[in-house]
Amino acid sequence: MATAASTSSSTWLTRIVPGHAPNGAPILSVLGKCTYHFEQGKVATLHDQQLPFEDTDSFYGQGNPAEDAPKLESELVAYKPSTDILLLAKAHSPRGRPAHWLDVGIQVGLIRRIARVFGNRRVRVAGSQLVFTDPEPFESMPLHMGHAYGGKDVNSDVTPYTYPRNPIGKGFIVKPNPTALEALELPNIEDPAQLLTPANLVVGEYEKWPHYPQPMGFGCISRQSHPRYTLAGLPPPSHAESEADRKIKLMQAKEIGTPGAGYPPGVAPMLRPEYFNSAPPSLRLPHLRGDETITLAQMDSEHAQFSFKLPGLRPRAWLDVGEGREEMVMVPDTVTVFKETNQVSIVWRGCGYYGGPESMSEFTAFEYGVES
Repeated sequence: MATAASTSSSTWLTRIVPGHAPNGAPILSVLGKCTYHFEQGKVATLHDQQLPFEDTDSFYGQGNPAEDAPKLESELVAYKPSTDILLLAKAHSPRGRPAHWLDVGIQVGLIRRIARVFGNRRVRVAGSQLVFTDPEPFESMPLHMGHAYGGKDVNSDVTPYTYPRNPIGKGFIVKPNPTALEALELPNIEDPAQLLTPANLVVGEYEKWPHYPQPMGFGCISRQSHPRYTLAGLPPPSHAESEADRKIKLMQAKEIGTPGAGYPPGVAPMLRPEYFNSAPPSLRLPHLRGDETITLAQMDSEHAQFSFKLPGLRPRAWLDVGEGREEMVMVPDTVTVFKETNQVSIVWRGCGYYGGPESMSEFTAFEYGVES
């Protein structure tokens, strides 16, 4: 097999990633990444320092996936069915004057997402009543999922509970245990249309969690969050092998109901492409053109409304395995806005079918590239 070689222009960082299309067929995807600098009211321009591909997942805090909010995920993904809009930013109080709460938001094209940001709050138990303390004043607040509604309730009952939609957030409590309530941290980021109140704070019965708020954050969601984890299973080839093995075991199994028959083997779950989308559901958009305007509200220390336009450069990918160049249409898989440094990176992806890993031994060439 020929050794893979990239011959892209210096503008683009490139990778090639094997994977599967939604129909399960094997694909080779050519990825191109470029980083831009943006300013208020202008079109983003090429940055003089290009951010490398994210090879692995990273986290805030101590970097513990079970306890800390995800920061960035691996960008080496062969297929995403929609564009992830990831925003690494902080809420900033107007003119630097400490605020108790404020509304922040992002708009990409015609899609808008608004959240309410509070200073730190606690719960106080006053007899049979619950009271939220006034929010502490703040000048800035990180907008990742660690400050959103959710988390683990390990204090209110002998049984620990986890909020499935956001296992690493704040404010989830099931039983009205006074000690647990006094120790509870309330979320800093909430949905303005579904705010927590002293009256609706305590879930009561764990099975009622689906009726509680969607977490409001602007970065990656956890791989362990619901419903994302339900999309994780075996990739198509392994799923096919598992299903063939299951059918053999069914044929060899004793008739159901006879002594020692046990239960028939179940069907293994198959990995769905939506699993690789790491943005919150409302920020997974139909594939962008790459020239959209992005507007941020209350995320800049000087501008209440901060807008910039994506560069509008639509790259082309190509792949040559010995039969000449195959051109690929590219779409943006991931747009990551780093507001604190005014950088935006875009990962574009083009993909084509091939015969699977076993066919790669027959490649007489293996070259790929991305061009503007």
